[in-house]
Amino acid sequence: MIARNPSRLEKRDHYFTAATLPPPVEAEKVAADGNRAEKQAKPRRPRSRRLGGKPYPTFPLTPHPNGQFCKKIRGKTHYFGTVDDPDAALSEYHRWCDALHSGRVARVTRTVELTVADLANRYLNAKERKRENGQLTPGAFVEYHRHCERFIEFFGGQREVKTITRDDLEDYRAFLGRGVNATTLSNRIGGARSILKFAYENELIETPVRFGEAFKRPERRLLRRAKAQSGRSHFHAEEIRKILAVAPPTLQAMILMGINCAHGNTDIGNLPASCIDLERGRVDYPRVKTGIDRRCPLWPETIEAVRAGIAEIGRWKVARDPAAKGLLFVTRNGLPCVRSEFGTTRDGRPKVVLHDSIKTAMQRAMKKAGVVLPGLGFYGLRSSFETIGSETGNQVAVDHIMGHAPLSSDMGAVYRKHVADDALLQVTAYVRKWLWGDRPPSRELQG
Repeated sequence: MIARNPSRLEKRDHYFTAATLPPPVEAEKVAADGNRAEKQAKPRRPRSRRLGGKPYPTFPLTPHPNGQFCKKIRGKTHYFGTVDDPDAALSEYHRWCDALHSGRVARVTRTVELTVADLANRYLNAKERKRENGQLTPGAFVEYHRHCERFIEFFGGQREVKTITRDDLEDYRAFLGRGVNATTLSNRIGGARSILKFAYENELIETPVRFGEAFKRPERRLLRRAKAQSGRSHFHAEEIRKILAVAPPTLQAMILMGINCAHGNTDIGNLPASCIDLERGRVDYPRVKTGIDRRCPLWPETIEAVRAGIAEIGRWKVARDPAAKGLLFVTRNGLPCVRSEFGTTRDGRPKVVLHDSIKTAMQRAMKKAGVVLPGLGFYGLRSSFETIGSETGNQVAVDHIMGHAPLSSDMGAVYRKHVADDALLQVTAYVRKWLWGDRPPSRELQG
């Protein structure tokens, strides 16, 4: 997603501090019926923090928000003990300082166990670096922050990670599943497992936390049931034709790109004009989400609609925002059609505001056409392409157009270096016949 003037989170080593940590949800087991047990008391502020930081001005160590004394040596932060006992921390520093400053050892053997809050802070710092490098979307970072919030809410920030047992995780699973379906529960369990695996893989704990049988994702049959209950996720051919009949030229072009090329909202919102060749009738555009190369032949109706959409945008005569330079489609204000603004709330939590004009325009056209289904929107065109295209039996060509990343066990994808144009044409021609049948497509495009 393209962010317009994205605000950057203030650089910090922590997101959860002792002063802001909520008490754990429960001190005892969470009953299956959701009743809450007695809550633990809020942790007491460390002595050195109550005194304003260091015990005396020349003290060589600095209090860290996680409740420990630390010092940066050779570019790395090391921890030497809790701020409640400055003398012990100073003694630990003197024991290690020569070896650390000389580089003989890379890290201090942990004497203070990792707390839940400390783990959450380190985990989010790692994700924040990925976000800054463009390896992680702002929306994904916000979701990771929510996983950490739930983790701390249940266990409490001062709980030692090594004391978390399988029984605790079974109770935590019950907590995560309150009021949500199997799909949401699966995502939450995956987030929690990711946090705990991070602790062991980054040598923050000596032994891994054992998840046990109870802390696994829901079974696939439950996920399928939840998906079925959420309603239909694809369009019928007559529904797409009805929407095209009432859509303005630019939206017509987007809809046809969606069903012809299996492009989603973000794909179209970030589509460079240089990636589409209207003379040769093809688009060569790596998928935004996965970076997988893909190309797709364009239908004659799609080419005609894209040219009409370009002409309509030209008549708007708007100055393009720098983030929209070179894009095929823009809004009436010259902005990218799909963009996000990343920042923080008043209480310091990260947030993302998503602006999706494609989604809004599609909903308006669907309502006007009388095609209103809960949960169904523009992205349903991708599902329609996959559903109908797979009927050809040429799944390799369908996956190429969809931009799906192959499984690591798919050796065919490892050795396959090319997908023939004829194979791609077979799939797109089949979807085209499904959409139009024997009807002249110009009727719908003329509106």
